[in-house]
Amino acid sequence: MKRPIQAVVLAAGRGTRMKSDRPKVLHEIFGEPLLSYPLEILKGLGIRRPVVVVGWDREKVLSYLNGGATAVTQSPQLGTGHAVQVAQRKLRGFRGDILIWPADMTLIRKETLAGIVREHQRLNADVTILSSFLVDPTGYGRIVRRAGRVVGIREELEATPQEKRIQEVNTSVYLFKPARLFESLKKIKPVNRKKEYYLTDTIQWIEEAEGRVLALPYALPEEAQGINSQADLACAFKTLNQRNLRKHQMQGVTVLAPEQTWIAPDVRIGKNTVIYPWTYIEKGVRIGRGCQIGPFAKIRSGSIIEDKAVIGSFVEVARSRIGKKVIAKHLAYLGDAVVGEGANIGAGTITANYDGKKKNKTRIGKNAFIGVDTLFVAPVQVGDRAKTGAGAVLKRGTRVKTGEVFVGVPARRLRK
Repeated sequence: MKRPIQAVVLAAGRGTRMKSDRPKVLHEIFGEPLLSYPLEILKGLGIRRPVVVVGWDREKVLSYLNGGATAVTQSPQLGTGHAVQVAQRKLRGFRGDILIWPADMTLIRKETLAGIVREHQRLNADVTILSSFLVDPTGYGRIVRRAGRVVGIREELEATPQEKRIQEVNTSVYLFKPARLFESLKKIKPVNRKKEYYLTDTIQWIEEAEGRVLALPYALPEEAQGINSQADLACAFKTLNQRNLRKHQMQGVTVLAPEQTWIAPDVRIGKNTVIYPWTYIEKGVRIGRGCQIGPFAKIRSGSIIEDKAVIGSFVEVARSRIGKKVIAKHLAYLGDAVVGEGANIGAGTITANYDGKKKNKTRIGKNAFIGVDTLFVAPVQVGDRAKTGAGAVLKRGTRVKTGEVFVGVPARRLRK
């Protein structure tokens, strides 16, 4: 029978190698904090309120969590084992399995976690370690085996020359049976070079108590990459982007220059759409079939682009709905806009959506023709088949009726 799972997310560290005043877990990839990535995957696994261990600059981390997790404070920060000891009081009485996940391990995939959960429970292990094999394991804890059995994890600073040659490494993601975890936490001591309580020391204690210890090398090498520096952050960004691009390519999207294209997670793109170089697409965007996007386009969160639309060079779309077969080929900003099917947006068109207090809507009807350098001072409404002349400025509150033509500064209806 499948046992329930609770998670402990370790997010207390300062991240001194980031050389930043911001807590490490609040550094961003695709506009989302590192901490958001494990929380989102845990939600997908049915874990809605994990225990999050906070510490350094805790108020900022708590502000991000905004009550969406059970937070405990680790102060001072005395290592990963100490962090789990702090979280223990929120786990008393829990009878399932406990997943422990450092928040800076953002590249672990949901499929990988599901795999170790399945095997951990199927084999009734007391602790399961998610491991990986690396060509260069420098800096990682090594999985130490004897006759195939896992007998411990040796941190880099404590490893012998022979142990440093081991290529199976610890990702710092674990599943524990609670009783074994809590019993072993009582036994660990800060008898290492860092004078910290290592969670890894629990593995040896459990093995010596004849517990069942597994290390499953299910993590791809890229998943084992933690984020400890700005260089690591850039590598993680690149890895996540490559995953996203591959997913869309496998679904029939043409990405002409993957090394010059950025697509956030949770973006949907229809098949036969072509993404040209230097395009940046933010989280949550929806793009239909047969579209052309870019080059040098930015599609921001909250935007929907319907089938066969063209969003061309140096066009930015923000929180807007772009209808079928709309053409916006050059140098335009469409913010908080609704553009009807078949409309033509001339080069230099701008929807001035922000009045200093709030964002306002521009509505452009079907088959409208918007002349070059048209400026809409929102809110503005343009009817179906209406037109604006080159350089027209439509001031706040303007309503252009079906088929009308507006020209000038400020724009007025052109009488036939």
